[in-house]
Amino acid sequence: MFAIDTNILVYAHNRDSGFHRPAIGFIEKVMNNRDEKGNVDICIPVQVLMEFVNVMTRQSLPRALKLEEAIDIISQYNLSGARIVDHRPSQLKTFIDLLMSVRSRKKVFDIALAATLKDNGIEGLYTANVADFAPFKFLRVVNPLLSR
Repeated sequence: MFAIDTNILVYAHNRDSGFHRPAIGFIEKVMNNRDEKGNVDICIPVQVLMEFVNVMTRQSLPRALKLEEAIDIISQYNLSGARIVDHRPSQLKTFIDLLMSVRSRKKVFDIALAATLKDNGIEGLYTANVADFAPFKFLRVVNPLLSR
């Protein structure tokens, strides 16, 4: 199973982004690809939904969302059939182990996301920032916005 990173959601919902069209197309495709039980074959970490609200409600964006609009969007994802993944009790230990392996404080939130994915057995991540997750060999990282 693959998770979706914050940047993909932000691009999909930010009409001013140069990546808006491929991102919204990708989101529509994965959200409409359902199994026999009606579930989609991707997951969304809680951290990603929180980061989405933070980014999309920034007043520095030309068309920032109102908080209520951002809440509505993440509520729709919560009800979408996508698996929502959260921290496990082992999160801190996994986070520390991964942080020690990369030895950099610059990507703390990426490391926290990687720890959540590892603890939940998620083997892949859709992101536009492939290089940020390259140190995590347990994770298959794909940029779904690149032309194929």
